[in-house]
Amino acid sequence: MSKKIDERLPQNSGKGSGLKEYYAIKSPWEKMYCYRDAMHYSNRFEQVIGAACMQAYRIMIPDYRERAQLMCEDALARLVATNRMYGENGDDMNNMHPFMCGQFVGALIGDQGDDALLMCGRCQDFGTYRAEKELDVCDWDIVGSELCRATTMSLQGSAIGSAERRRPGPSMEYCMVEAKGCGDRHCRIVAENRDKYPMPEHELWESFGPVATADQIKYTEEEDCVKESMVFREECNYTFTNGTHLEQDSSSANMVTLSTSASLYVLPAINEAVRRGIVTREMADHILHCVCEAAGKAMFGERYAIKAARDWLGVPPEIGEDGRVMGGLVEMQLQSILCNYEVEAFNEKECIYVIDRSGLEITGCKELPQVHVDFWYGMVKTLVNAQWSLWEEDSPAGKLRIRIAKKIDKFC
Repeated sequence: MSKKIDERLPQNSGKGSGLKEYYAIKSPWEKMYCYRDAMHYSNRFEQVIGAACMQAYRIMIPDYRERAQLMCEDALARLVATNRMYGENGDDMNNMHPFMCGQFVGALIGDQGDDALLMCGRCQDFGTYRAEKELDVCDWDIVGSELCRATTMSLQGSAIGSAERRRPGPSMEYCMVEAKGCGDRHCRIVAENRDKYPMPEHELWESFGPVATADQIKYTEEEDCVKESMVFREECNYTFTNGTHLEQDSSSANMVTLSTSASLYVLPAINEAVRRGIVTREMADHILHCVCEAAGKAMFGERYAIKAARDWLGVPPEIGEDGRVMGGLVEMQLQSILCNYEVEAFNEKECIYVIDRSGLEITGCKELPQVHVDFWYGMVKTLVNAQWSLWEEDSPAGKLRIRIAKKIDKFC
């Protein structure tokens, strides 16, 4: 073991011993968490980052209607294009039968995506002229109602893009009539064919109901709600199954590492605001940096949060206010989003990680690595203390090299 890296057991310690192997993430101090817990952890952490990015976006575009409209337009256009690109592979991924036609097939995409993103619930209706999906859990509910509107339009885009590859059929309008992000018990999307169920026209951002078939809504009482996706429930044989008999095992839940509110919705909307000249690139980056740094500091502003993180990581009591604590947390986050990294240094003076940049560029979002760095910088200030910093330094091509060490900065 390099002198720059404190002694630690290798990841494959125990291989060949006869003990069972398990799928888990592991801290530098041998604290392990199973695959399900890792997916829940990464899902929530990335949405906290998404919430910070949303606050930055709100500063850039103060008007709610303008902000939500732009976000919905961007999500709709990108998801139409994405589903066109998937072509027949997209059909196979969701087990869409060749005889299906119309935009109701978008509900298949939404249903599979929800379960894979740990947004568990149920399809209450699935037909040519009406579909209804009810969610009991959504880790994205902390981001903001603009996101709820945009996700509805991304589903609309999926429906349009998928339907274009098929024989002509009935169109559907997707509306969210309840949203956990707005304080409702459930998220609920109802899609209706407007020829069969007429309603007045509305602007794109007004994708929150009302709907014509409100009397058909099937509401699940709280005691009957579920807390886990199908792939983590025994009653479902730990298998996601949809209305066309698509079956997926728990590996599908790693979609939480491939799709986040920041990468799929908020940062692309900010980029679109830059393209439209609403805000400059420099100002957008500055606002993101400031907000994400502050959000990171807020993570451990209270002392009990520090203790909770240390206990969760299994940090030995002899390690005090030390950058290794932050390094261990970064490692757990990277493992949980399946991002490759190398440990260049891990000792009481410094921690250095060389991270696969593409592993942080979720859905190809080039801005997301910097957002993580800004967030981590804020975190180390409260998780350890203000003497410690985290910054990028001498990154090789395709990599993000971060250093955690003490640093005096009179302009921080």
